[in-house]
Amino acid sequence: METMTRESRLKFVEGIRVIHPAFMQAMQLIEDVHQESSYSTDPHSVLVYGESGSGKTTIYETYIAKHNKVVSTTVDGMQATNRVILYASIPSPASNVSVSEKLLSELGDPYPSRGTAPQKYNRLVKLIEANRVELIMLDEFQHFVDRDKEKVIYKVSDWFKSLINQTKVPVVLFGLKDSELVLDYNPQLSRRFPTRYQVKPFGYVSSSEVETFRRVLHEIDKQLMEVFDMQSMLADEEFADRMYYATRGVIDSIMKLVRKAAKYAIDREAERVEIEDFAKAFELFTHVSSGKAVNPFLIEEFTLSKYPITTAK
Repeated sequence: METMTRESRLKFVEGIRVIHPAFMQAMQLIEDVHQESSYSTDPHSVLVYGESGSGKTTIYETYIAKHNKVVSTTVDGMQATNRVILYASIPSPASNVSVSEKLLSELGDPYPSRGTAPQKYNRLVKLIEANRVELIMLDEFQHFVDRDKEKVIYKVSDWFKSLINQTKVPVVLFGLKDSELVLDYNPQLSRRFPTRYQVKPFGYVSSSEVETFRRVLHEIDKQLMEVFDMQSMLADEEFADRMYYATRGVIDSIMKLVRKAAKYAIDREAERVEIEDFAKAFELFTHVSSGKAVNPFLIEEFTLSKYPITTAK
C-alpha cells in the first residue's frame, strides 16, 4: 500500500492473529475460572496443553494483554501495587524454588532468592494476597516433568496444591502433553484441575474441518489486504490443500509461512502474495518442510490423493 512504509507493512504482518473456534474456547475457559475467583472460595484451575506450535502461547499472551491491569494505590501513606494477573514462563530446569523466585520477582520482591524454600513460599503467598492477584498464569509447565526423579514431581505438585489452597487464586497452566504427568501424580492436585483443554492442530478429513481450515485462511487473507492491493486467494481449494500438506494444520507453521511469504512479496513490491513466495518460505523453515516428500507450492497440479496428508512429519 502506498500509504504504508515497508517497515509498517512488515510490522502489520507480524501482528496478524487469527481468532478461530479452538482459540475462542480456550479463552472462554480461562475467563470462566478468572471470574470464578471473584466469588468462589474454592475456584477451579485449568490446564491448556498441546503440541509445540499449536497456539498455546498465543492464547496465553492474548489473555494477558486483554485482561491484565496493574494499579498503584496508597494505603496508610504507603504505596502498593495491585495486579490482576500474575504470570511467568517457567524456567528450565524447573523446581518449586525457582518458580517461587520467578513469581516473587514478578511481584516486586527486592530479594527473590533470599531465604529458605518455606520462607520464599510464605513471602509469595503474602505478596499474592497483598497485590490482590485474581489469576495466576504459567507457561511451559512441562519443564517440571522429570521421569527419573519422582520425588521432585511430587514436591512440585504438592507445592502447587498448597499455593492454590492458601491463596484461593485459580491457576492456568500451559504446556505440552507431558504436563498432565505432574498433575496426575498428586490426586489432590489433580482434582484442582478438572478442566484440561487440548489445543489441537486443525483437522482436514471431514467437510466441516476443511471448511474451518479454509475459513482460517480466508481470515488471514482479509488481514493481508491491509498491506496488499489484491487478495492472495489463500482460501482457494487447491491452495488450502497445499497449505494443509505443508503444515498439517499447526497454526504456528501456518503463520510462519504466511509471514515469511508476505515479506518476500513486500520486498518484490508485489500486489499480493504469490505461490512462489510460499515455496521459498517452505524451503526456509526446515521444521515445517522436514518429512514432507515434496514442496507442495512447487507442484503444478497438487492433489492430496497423490501426496496424502498422512505422510510423516
